[in-house]
Order: sequence, then C-alpha cells, then structure tokens
Amino acid sequence: MKATLCGYDDERDFVRVRDFLVDTHAMLDRPINWRLERWNYARYFVVPMIGAYGKDPVSPEDSRKAIQMWVDSIRLWESDAGEVVAVTALEYPWLGDIFFLRHPRFTALEEMFEDAEQSLVHPEKGTLCVHIYEHDEQLRAIARRRGYRRDSDRYEEDSELLIRGGLPQPNLPGGFAIRSMADENDLERRRKAFGRGFNHEDPKEWPSLFSYQELQNAPDYRKEQDLYVVAPDGEFVSFCILWWDERNRIGILEPVGTVPEHRRKGLARAVVHEAVRRAAALGAEKVVVGAGLEFYLAIGFEKKYANCGWVKEF
Repeated sequence: MKATLCGYDDERDFVRVRDFLVDTHAMLDRPINWRLERWNYARYFVVPMIGAYGKDPVSPEDSRKAIQMWVDSIRLWESDAGEVVAVTALEYPWLGDIFFLRHPRFTALEEMFEDAEQSLVHPEKGTLCVHIYEHDEQLRAIARRRGYRRDSDRYEEDSELLIRGGLPQPNLPGGFAIRSMADENDLERRRKAFGRGFNHEDPKEWPSLFSYQELQNAPDYRKEQDLYVVAPDGEFVSFCILWWDERNRIGILEPVGTVPEHRRKGLARAVVHEAVRRAAALGAEKVVVGAGLEFYLAIGFEKKYANCGWVKEF
C-alpha cells in the first residue's frame, strides 16, 4: 500500500482518524491500534489537563499551547486516494511515548520508525518509547532489529466483559445515588472528584475547568454517559465515563475512579454496573477497559490483550 506523509490538521483530520481507528478495529481479530476513546481522550482531556497541571494561576492558554504541541506532533500518512492509512500518535508530546496506528495492509513501518526517530525523541531524556501489542510480532521484530528493548515497567492491559442476559443491578449504600452530567453538569465537583479519585489532593493537580470543558467538546463524549456517584453530602465521589463505538458494538470505560474516603463501599462497582447497563441498552456486545486490575476481574472482566513499551536511547 503506497502512502505519503502529510501534515495533520486537527479540524480536518480528527474525525477522519477516529473513523480510521473504528474501521481498522473492525478488520482485525485482535487490536493493534487505539480504540476511539483513547484518541478522543488524549486530544480533548489528557493534553489540556497536563498542559495546565500544577499551574497557579491556571490559564486556558497553557492548555491551548499544549493542544497545539500535540497537533504539531501527530504524523499522518495518506494513500494515493486520500485515505488515512497510518498515524503516529502521542497521548502527550512531552512524555516521549508513541503509538504506531496503521491499516493492516500498511507496510512502511520502517519509515514510521525513521520518521519518529528524527522528530519525536524525548528532548531531555534522549529516548523514544514505542508501545506495541504483545501479539504484534511484525512491529516487535522491527523494534528489536532497530535496537529497542522491551521495558516491562511500561505495560498496559485490556480487559473485556461480554454482555449476556441478567445484567447486574447497581447496588449502593443508603443515601448514595448514580447520576450523570446530563442530570447536573457541575464541572467543579466533577473535576474535584477526578483529581481526588486519582490521589491528587492539591487542587492545582486537578483537571482545570478548561480541560473538562474541552472534554465535553470531544466528538464521542456524551453527558449521559459521564456517570458519577453523588454522596449524601452532595459531593461527587465515584465516576466512570462510557464511550460508545457503534460500528464495533463496543462500550469502553475511561476513566473509572473513587475518592479515597469512599473506597471499599462498592461505589465503583455500582457505577461500572450502571455503565454496562447503558452500554447494553445502546446495543453493545462487550465492554472494554484499559486495565487488568483485580477490581475488574472480580466483577466479570477477563484479561485479553496487553501492550508494552519498547525503548531506545539516542
């Protein structure tokens, strides 16, 4: 398959790449690319969030600069017919971790490595880390041949829950309730829950208001699928976003969390159960989460796939 390296334009190409990821997922029996939620989440939440991380005062301009850095870092290949056939993607341009997303018939993988080594090496660490699925023997072989080493500390897992009959009912302690951002779109309480749910007590380390507003602009974000548990005192204390891939009949959870003082009460289990029920109502055949934690295995998920970082020093 012939392909040409092109510039990435966010307004023109974001949805084109999203559609490319959905289409290639449908072609494969096992994933080699991102799913649509990771593409949405990187551009519309991770990048603007980290761009403002730790800043005091927080300015939307910090997030906008980070978004532009991300846009400038994306590498896109098109076929002669103008179709997206490969993308080099980063979740955040300063971290030096990249992902080669490609059509199954795309063969210019050495070219993707060469381009990344010329343009995407971490400016301070002098390293490049390429994340590769463990079953992707073709890409692993090229990485090994080019001098990359497998780094088991950069290991990610995917788990799946097949949707069958008898879906579990969410079970909450008295006084707690599951709501969505379609019910009450309180961004202050929602960003606080996110920050504390991932053990960040300093408000400077919570997602900025701008970053959560930006998340809600993502093409595949839906307020009714952004779920949270509200406590008797009105605080949002557990949460889960459900993303929906209609073509592949997949619901995806990203992220899931609970604030420290309300853990081990079954809140995360309840909000995940509600997300599964909403995915089933949309027509999902399975629900996927990018984690292999015991929490997910205990409620019926099974580990399916894993990717690992391959690192080279320059």
